[in-house]
Amino acid sequence: MKEKRGPRFGDPLEMVTPEKQRRLRRAAEAWLTGQPSLRGLRVGFDVVAVRSGRVERVPNAF
Repeated sequence: MKEKRGPRFGDPLEMVTPEKQRRLRRAAEAWLTGQPSLRGLRVGFDVVAVRSGRVERVPNAF
């Protein structure tokens, strides 16, 4: 989880860069490799942002 306050830091969804997505996918793959009972599990990632005090969820963002 990461928090940025105020609009001067940019849109929260822009903080989920392709590099961050790649690193998160690799970490998830590494963890899942050690969980044989979860073999074949399809994994996706949602992204949640707070904009103007409202929570926004992007399901299956990547």
